[in-house]
Amino acid sequence: MKMKRGVAMWLPAMLLVSANLFIQGCGEPLTITATPVRDVERIEVRENTLDVYCPRGICKFELKANQKTALTINMFYDTEQPFTKIEGVNVTGKSGTSMTMDGLHQFKMAVKPQSEPISVQVVDYYR
Repeated sequence: MKMKRGVAMWLPAMLLVSANLFIQGCGEPLTITATPVRDVERIEVRENTLDVYCPRGICKFELKANQKTALTINMFYDTEQPFTKIEGVNVTGKSGTSMTMDGLHQFKMAVKPQSEPISVQVVDYYR
């Protein structure tokens, strides 16, 4: 009978710990992968911010994240010159509806883990 009582006390504690880990996750750090597809010189990733360097003013890149997060994306021609005014942003994937403009050379969007990368195409007004 002692064995059954021990299991009866141990089992609820294990379920509580398992549920807590499921709700909180394993504390995995945020990982954002940004891959140039067309006419992107480079992409700098800093926590929840991307600086995308697109010398021609029209470019395309892909995004993946291991957890849900809000990204701020800054667009530049080069290190000294941000985009003058973004004419359009086309987002393919489930994150497309979350995109909002946040200035002349900046936009925000929510990304979350998904099997296919999110495709982003940006066009500057004065390209």
